[in-house]
Amino acid sequence: MKVFRTAVQEAYKDMKSVQSYQIFGMATDNPGVVSCRAGPNGEVVTQDLRRSFDSIPTSDEKVRDLFESHLDPLQPPLPNFEKKQQMFNKVRMYVPDEFRSDPIYDAPNDEEEQKANEAKKARRKASAKKKVATTAAEAKETT
Repeated sequence: MKVFRTAVQEAYKDMKSVQSYQIFGMATDNPGVVSCRAGPNGEVVTQDLRRSFDSIPTSDEKVRDLFESHLDPLQPPLPNFEKKQQMFNKVRMYVPDEFRSDPIYDAPNDEEEQKANEAKKARRKASAKKKVATTAAEAKETT
């Protein structure tokens, strides 16, 4: 499951006090260097996460080779028809005209709409079932 950890830990160090920051950024021209901020107006702190051997930081080529040899490319996620329907019905109207042609805002076809409605119905049914079970358990505790 966590195959990537070995490859990443070989190339990079753990980030110091990661939980004290909320905003992170990395530049393509400076790989391995992370700029962090505690908030939008906070002071920028940069951390070089590249491991160094004999005071020489890990090279970009080594990291690229390491990732290519140890990591399998991620498969694209399965289409979420419910999300596609929501994007078309609720979000598209607020999108500026120049971006409405993006495929993410396309109208779902009949089959996709049917699958979205089925998923929504199943989710609501599971939620109602869970709510009934929770309510029954709470009622049992009070008696």
